[in-house]
Amino acid sequence: MALMENKNQLLVLLLAVGIGLLAAYLVSVYVTQSINEQTTKIAQKYQKDQKQRDDAYKQELGALNQKIAQVEQNMQKSAQNAGAVAVAEVPGKERKAVSLALRMPAGKRALTLMIDSLGAVGGLLNPGDYVDIIAQLNLPDMESSMGRKKDKEKREAVTAMIFQNLQILAINTNIDQPGGYDQQQNDRSLKITFAVSPEEASLLSFAEKNGKLELALRSPNEKKSTMISAATWSTLAEYVLQNTGADLNVSDTASSGAASLGLSQGPAIQIFKSGRGTN
Repeated sequence: MALMENKNQLLVLLLAVGIGLLAAYLVSVYVTQSINEQTTKIAQKYQKDQKQRDDAYKQELGALNQKIAQVEQNMQKSAQNAGAVAVAEVPGKERKAVSLALRMPAGKRALTLMIDSLGAVGGLLNPGDYVDIIAQLNLPDMESSMGRKKDKEKREAVTAMIFQNLQILAINTNIDQPGGYDQQQNDRSLKITFAVSPEEASLLSFAEKNGKLELALRSPNEKKSTMISAATWSTLAEYVLQNTGADLNVSDTASSGAASLGLSQGPAIQIFKSGRGTN
């Protein structure tokens, strides 16, 4: 009898343990499912929030790009208006003329000179460039002014850089379009308009009527002017001697033009070749 009771108790105990294990398993499955569901919900919510943030960012970026495009458009319109564009009615079409006066720097005057295309840096110039002006000037006829006749063929000339850092306002009728090189190189001469002071205007006009002018293009970053001697036989001989070591002995006759300007003189030209001089 006691043995039967012990067996019953053991079965009850085993049944209780099995039920406990089953309950633990079911709880574990429930907890796992709950965790997975919560994780899925959190991931879905994050993706939804991220999509909303991305959409908002794209909208802000699009609005910013529109503002930038509007600013660029306004800047282009302002640049066009700054040129004071006046519309002239022409039969059959519309022509725009830009006022040169409104582009004139304060205190300057516009002076137009005819320059050979070759002497204008081969035509490789643009409005807005800065140049130096080299003049080949005919010296005054001192003997004629003193009542003595002088052979015109023997009149001396001097070459000098007479103006520096002059701004080009226009080339022919072009005042704002760069790069018309082909046409400028084909032209035999160019009408070049400079921005000069009133004094420079009169002196430059005088120099053009008494000699020939050439242009030397400057770097836009170089604004400083330098003192340069007039180019004569004497200054050429001095430069060559200092920079190459060749000695050009210049005659009194060849330096007569320099003498009239108070420059140094010397004997006849000698060309030194392989250490020996030949007259």
